[in-house]
Amino acid sequence: MQQNLENPLLIEWVTLQNQFDAFEKLSLVIKLVAVLVAILFAFELKNPEIILVLNSICWVQDAIWKTFQSRFADRLLTIESELASASSDTNIQFNTVWEAKPRGLISLISAYLRHLAKPTVVFPHFVLLGLGLYVVLFI
Repeated sequence: MQQNLENPLLIEWVTLQNQFDAFEKLSLVIKLVAVLVAILFAFELKNPEIILVLNSICWVQDAIWKTFQSRFADRLLTIESELASASSDTNIQFNTVWEAKPRGLISLISAYLRHLAKPTVVFPHFVLLGLGLYVVLFI
């Protein structure tokens, strides 16, 4: 099926997909920073507890970032469904869809915790925390 490049829904999809991919790259940067922090403090070893604290912060930040990225994924899936059906009445409603979602502190913390436990977020943070804990306890 050939899509019209002037279709507002298709333009929205392209824009959101590019942003979604950029978020993935920035998530990898967070992971690389966590690895670099662990390496730097592993060689220093004056205060190895700092490895645990800083890597915990990176892990939570990565989960928050992935939660934000997931909002784009939800809209992308809706757009793809609309494009597939070829009868679209929901042009450019990314913010409307987000606004309609239940919000509140419990909902937000729940989303962060779900993303915190995803394998793509857990690695490398869990491994780095384990290594940091080993250094703190046994070295």
